[in-house]
This record gives sequence, structure tokens and C-alpha cells, in this order.
Amino acid sequence: MPRPCVSRRPLHDSQAAAGRLGALTCQLAVSLAAALAITACSSPPARPPSPTQAAASASSESGARALQRGDWPQASAHYQAALQAAVALQDPALTAAALQGLSLASARQGDLPAALAHVERILAAPQHFDAASQARAAARKALLLLDAGNPDQALRWADRAGALCASPCTLAPVLDNLRAHLALAGGDRAQAAALAQAAARAAQASGQDGEWASALRLQARALGPLGDTAGAAAALAQALQIDRRLGQPDRVALDLLLAAELEDQRGNRALATDLLQRALAVYAAIGDTAQAEPLRRRLAAR
Repeated sequence: MPRPCVSRRPLHDSQAAAGRLGALTCQLAVSLAAALAITACSSPPARPPSPTQAAASASSESGARALQRGDWPQASAHYQAALQAAVALQDPALTAAALQGLSLASARQGDLPAALAHVERILAAPQHFDAASQARAAARKALLLLDAGNPDQALRWADRAGALCASPCTLAPVLDNLRAHLALAGGDRAQAAALAQAAARAAQASGQDGEWASALRLQARALGPLGDTAGAAAALAQALQIDRRLGQPDRVALDLLLAAELEDQRGNRALATDLLQRALAVYAAIGDTAQAEPLRRRLAAR
């Protein structure tokens, strides 16, 4: 099918901006067509991907879908297949994306050493992976170090990611959220709230809805102990709306749990219990027994 004479913005910033030369050629063809009274222009059909390229793309997409539905083992398997195809092609961008996916799937399965090892492969080869890939890997390492309880190193790698990230930095919401986490862990709730607010603005402006919701949760966690329970409740209500829209049940449950803690703080015990029961219903619906069982015991003890 002939390619239309328009240029299209990529769906993701990490995708290559393919077709610029084709778009320019097409524009020149339009000018020539006007002179010759021709009403349309076209360019040759795009070359279909090779079997290896198709396999890399399909495996990566399957991995992303598995992550979205919470099937971490399947996500790992698909990203491993994507990695094999990327290595066969010696494609740095595809390789980095597959390693990032493997890191996320490993972390969700509780294997932090494996999650770190995947991003270390990117960080250890700056001659092979570009600065953008390095920045994303550094940010991922910072988050993993935060999960591992190493805040000082997490902050160091967050700074490293910021230094590598070209302006305007698309990682800004992630890094501000990470710094807000660190401020909250250090007891500086005012700083945490300010950083989370900055992250929320940046995420909303750049269309990073997942990070926007994360920033709102952080705002709520910081504002509640500061006495601004109304602001905290509003932030959690907005986060819940975003997570519903994104179709992220584990995040929906987290929003409900935080809202329950806030209502307990406000003295609304009945409402808090209802929110806990709703969170339990989410975990039961998605089969997350690891989260459901402790929550059942918590409800029984109320």
C-alpha cells in the first residue's frame, strides 16, 4: 500500500524517527505534482521487516502486555526472546529495551540481583549504548537501589541519570519521584511534597500518566502527616482515576490502601474498612494471594 504524504510522530520517544527522508521526498513530489496537475503522490511500499526483526518486535510487545497484566514469568520469557533477536541483529536500541524489560520483570518477581545485572549490562558498555539508553539504565538502577534499601547510592545514580539525560529530560518525573521517595524516607515531608508536586507537573506535561499517579501517591503520603489530609485525599482520588484509566489493578489496590490509612488518620474508621475491603477485592480478582492474605488478617483484626 502506498505510503501517504504525511509525517507521523512516533508513538514512543524511544522509537527511531523513521521516514524523515521519505517524508521530504514526498513533499517534493507534491510540489512537482502541482506543476504537472497531478492530484496524488506516493512512494514505494515500505520494506517488510526481516523474520528476526519481526520476532524482536513481537516478543517485546508480548513482554509489555505480560507486564501490564502482571504475568512476570511470561514477561521474562518474552523479553528474553526479544533480547536474543536484538543481539542477533546487533541492535543497541532493541537490546537496551529488552534488558530494561527483563530488569523490570525480575524486580517484580523479587529477584533484585538479576534486575540489577540486566541494567549493568547497559551501564558497563557506554561504547555500545548511547547516552539516552545509559540514562534510562542509570535511573532504573537508582530505583532498584532504593528498593534494596540503599538510599545514598540510589541518589548517586539518580544524579548520574540526570547528567546523562538530554534536555528536556524525559526522565525528570521518574527522578523527581525517586528523590521524593528519599526525602520521605529521611523524614523531610515538606521536601518530599515539593518534589512530588514537581514530578506530577512534569509527568502530566509529558503524558507520563503512570509517573503522574506515582507522584500523586507520594504527595498524599507527604501531605497527610503534615496535616493536609484534604490535599492528600484529593491526590489519592486523582491517582485512582489515572490508574483505573491505565488498567493497573495493583496500583488501584495501592491507591485504596493509602486512602484507607488516610481515613483512619482522619478518624473515619468505617470508610477506611470499606476501602480495605475494596483493595482486598482487587487482589482477589487478580489472584494476588501474597497481598490478599495479609490484608484479610488485617481486616479480621480491626
